[in-house]
Amino acid sequence: MSSWIKILDQAPKEGTMVEISIEGRDLFVTMNNSVLYCAENRCPHEDIKLTLGCLKGNRVKCSLHGYSFDLETGDSSEDDVDDMQTYAIKQENNKIYIEV
Repeated sequence: MSSWIKILDQAPKEGTMVEISIEGRDLFVTMNNSVLYCAENRCPHEDIKLTLGCLKGNRVKCSLHGYSFDLETGDSSEDDVDDMQTYAIKQENNKIYIEV
């Protein structure tokens, strides 16, 4: 059974990534083109924080090897690299919630 958990009191600024830890998960939240996204803050390839990388288009790019992941679907740029774990996210009364 999934539930919604409040993670932030306001949305991050456009084009920035905010690191959060919730229930033992390291995640990041970003606002990209006025859309909120939440994903695991870990490259599936080498366990490095994705927040050390950058946003490029609708993807987050890992700083280590340059692999990128779709913010919406988590799809990897490489066939042999696992997809990034993404989370459903919503904003209500300026508060930010994710579904876990």
